[in-house]
Formats: sequence, C-alpha cells, structure tokens
Amino acid sequence: MNPRGGSKVFSVTAADTQTTDDEVGPLRKEREWWHRHLEPEERRRVMADLAITRQEHWAYRFTVMLTLSVVVAVMGLSANSAAVVIGAMLLAPLMQPVLACAGCLAMALFRKALVNFIKVVLATSWCILLSYLLAKVFVPDGALANEIVARTKPDIRDLVVALGAGAAGSYASVRKDASSALPGVAVAVALVPPLGTVGISLEVGNMSFARGAMLLYTTNLAAIIFASVVVFVVTGFVPPRRLATTSFRLAAATVIVIGVVTAISIPLYQASQTAVAATNRQIAADAIVDEWLGDVAESRDVALSDDRITVEIRSFEVPLDDATLREDLIDEFGDVGISVRWDRIERAVTTTTAAPTTTVLTDEEILEADIERTTREWLAEADPSLGYELVSVRLVDGVWRIDAAGVGEHPSYDDLEERLTQLGPSLSFAYSWTARQEINTGTTIPAPTPAEVLEAEMRVEVEDWADGLGLTVIDFSYDGERAVLDLSGATEPDINLLVVELIDIADETFPVDVFFTERRQVTTTTIGDVNPFGSTTTTTG
Repeated sequence: MNPRGGSKVFSVTAADTQTTDDEVGPLRKEREWWHRHLEPEERRRVMADLAITRQEHWAYRFTVMLTLSVVVAVMGLSANSAAVVIGAMLLAPLMQPVLACAGCLAMALFRKALVNFIKVVLATSWCILLSYLLAKVFVPDGALANEIVARTKPDIRDLVVALGAGAAGSYASVRKDASSALPGVAVAVALVPPLGTVGISLEVGNMSFARGAMLLYTTNLAAIIFASVVVFVVTGFVPPRRLATTSFRLAAATVIVIGVVTAISIPLYQASQTAVAATNRQIAADAIVDEWLGDVAESRDVALSDDRITVEIRSFEVPLDDATLREDLIDEFGDVGISVRWDRIERAVTTTTAAPTTTVLTDEEILEADIERTTREWLAEADPSLGYELVSVRLVDGVWRIDAAGVGEHPSYDDLEERLTQLGPSLSFAYSWTARQEINTGTTIPAPTPAEVLEAEMRVEVEDWADGLGLTVIDFSYDGERAVLDLSGATEPDINLLVVELIDIADETFPVDVFFTERRQVTTTTIGDVNPFGSTTTTTG
C-alpha cells in the first residue's frame, strides 16, 4: 500500500524467480563447507523417527519391544547362543531415545534432551530388573556362559566400536538412503545384552561381572551420544541459523559429553594395556616351554598368574630335567613361583600287528572299575540263573551308589560290603535293587551265541591270571574275531602266556589287544599329599 492510499499489485513469474550462479554465490558462501543443508521436511521426518516430536502410544510400543528384547537376550545369554543374542540386538528399540537425546543436544533443546535421557535411564533400570528376575528362573545354578563373560571385560576397542557405530546410526537416521545400515548398527553397538548381563551377574552375586557389564553399557551409551551430536551437526540436522545462535550452549554440552567419554576411556585403556601385557607374557612363556620340550611332549598347557607359572605336560617320554626351564622362566619373568607337572602316558603293548593304543585312567576310573568287577562277581556267585545284573556304579557326593537288578530278592549286602571294604576301608557305599518279575511270554529265550560262551570262559581265565599277578582287569571283551583286554597294575606283565591260554579256549588264532596303565604312588613336594590308589602323574616344584 502506498502513502496515497492506493495499492499496487505485483506479478511474479517463474522467470523472475530464476537466479544465476553468480547471484546465489554469496548465499552459498555463508554455509560452512562442513555443514550440509537438510530440508525442513527431512528434519521433521528425522524428529518423528526419533520420537523427538510427540507420538501417540509411543511409550506402549517402546516398552513392549524393549521387554521382548530383554527376554530374548537373557535366554540367549544363559543358553550361550550368539545367534539368539544377535536377535535380541535387532529387536531392541533402546537406540531410539539415545539418538533422540543426542539430536536434542545438537539442537540445544536441553529440556527435551533431559526428557529423553530420563527415558533412557528408566529403560535401563527396567532392563536390569527384568533380566534379574528372569535369571532367578532360568539361571538357577549360577552358571555364567561365555556369552555372559564376554560382556564383562570391556577395553578401549569397545569404545572405538561404539564411536563408529554411533556415528553410523545417526548418519543413517538423517540420510534416508542409508537407513538400511541401522540393523548392522544395532548389532555392532549392543545395548540390551550388556544390561542383561548386569541383571544375571547381580542375581548370581558376581559384582565384578556386573560392574564390567555396566561399564560396557555406559561406554556404548556415552560414545553413541558424542558421535551422534557431531554427526547431527555436520549433516545439517541442526538448522544453520539455530546453529549460529546456540553455538556456545552446544559447545558447552559437547565439552561435558567429551569429559564423560574421556573419563570412561581411562579404565578401558588400562584394561587394554593389561590384556596386551598378559598376551605378551603368555606368548613368551609358551615359547620358553616349547623350546625346552622340543618334540618330547604330546601336549602341554602353560597357565600364568601374577606370582606363579604352572606348566602341565603329557608325554610318552620320561620327565626332563626342569632346571633349565626354571632358569629361563625366572630370567624372563623375575621372581615367580614355578610348578611343573609331568604326566607320563604308558604305551600299550599288543601281540598283534594292530597299532597300539594308549589309555590313561584317573584314580576314580580305576576304583570304579574295581567296584564294578567286585559287584559283578558278587552277583554271579549268588545265583546266575536269576539273571542278576549290575545297572550302574556312580560317585555322588563322595558316596559310591551301586544300582543292581534281578528277579526276586537281592543277594546279601553284607557279603558285598565285606568285598568292597577290601578296596578301601574309608569308602562309602549306597545300594539300590530293582526287583524284576519273570513273565512267561510263550517264547523261548535265545541261547547264548558261541562267541558269548567263549567270552565267559575267557573272562574267568583272564581274571584268574590277573589276580595271580596282582593286576586289575578294567575291561575284557571278545566278539568272535578279536579280544580286547584293559589292565592296570604296578608292573607291566608278560601277557604271552595268557594269550596262549585264550587261543586254546577258542581253539583258533585271533588278535588280542592288551592295554596297560601303570599305577604307582606319587612323590610330591607337598606334605601329606598321598594318593592311596596310585597315579601315573609325577609333580615337581
């Protein structure tokens, strides 16, 4: 409207709105090279995706998906299933309020940033509480699988991963054409599985693991927020005018986040250095032991602690002099305790051309074999016609449980007790008997095969021969073509005479494989370390 009260109408055509590159040049120069331009519609879309703007029923949907992801995560962690844990990562919606908090910080909307941070805190508390309750039901024995333990010892690498994944997640949120990367981001920087580990660790009372898992979660959270603030600014999510007017407040908030990330990085860097040092120590110790052994050992294990090195060796050869090994380890690691344990494996002897086989039995296995042999003799002498059978022999809480079965009443336990007492007066036994009823089915019980008859006769001959030499028959079998005998004792016997007797019983030549385990008393440097059943283990140091 002009001063005279009249009015003018201006007509603007499309041609009038066109500008040349020179005309828009100054406007383009106002934008910094690192700050991209984001259209208002795209900015509103990002704010809606991150729930910065109000959404109906958002809390309900978020809570349901978060609860389901925690359930899946705890099940995967307790079952030690990496695939299930990855599924929980993909389900978890916790990344949304975390990115929303970062977006609000980038735009200096501190009140909205606080609201979203409170959402994250509440979601975190719910995840820990729910995983704690689930662990009470599904992890009753307190067992912690590898998937749980792996999330309790974060180091500086976890911080680097979280920074990269956080930057990728915020970039994929801003750029619609990169949104396909969001599932990969969810897997790379997991939030719910560490919280599930915290709850499980608290339930089993392992505070050290709970602190480690919480440190991993805090690392991921702080790194995502820091990286996302930077990406939101660089990608143009923050309008240029707002960026200019709120730069001081944005810088202050960024400094606070950087301080948190720096504080977290200190223990993570220390953990990384400790892990690297431990790895280097292990490599050095392995090299020293391997050089000392050469090609002698079949297997070896080297364990290091702060003040002791334990070397365990299994070999067919006699123990080597460990003086050189001790000197080399002390030169490398200083004044540490050194324990060297050498398990010598006896080679099997066979009268046939079959390759010898080595069997190493523990004292418990040898005692179990003796109990089985004694119990079978007791059952066989009672009444063979009733088909008495030894069902199982088990060691439960220091008590040997002997389960047997047969038709009618069991034989006298007093007789069995007297026999078993000879194996060890301090041993404890418990017996159970399953009475079976013989049913006439109208069918004829098949007669034993010739091989079974010969096996029974051979077993008697083998046990008589072993008793005469003070040996223990661990197992004997004959299938009509080959006999297999497993023995243990203090001295390796000459089995040629026994083989001749067995061939005479079968009236034909057949292969006989004999396995022998040497039993001898251990001499150790520990006072009172006496094993009543012998061992093939020698310990020095």
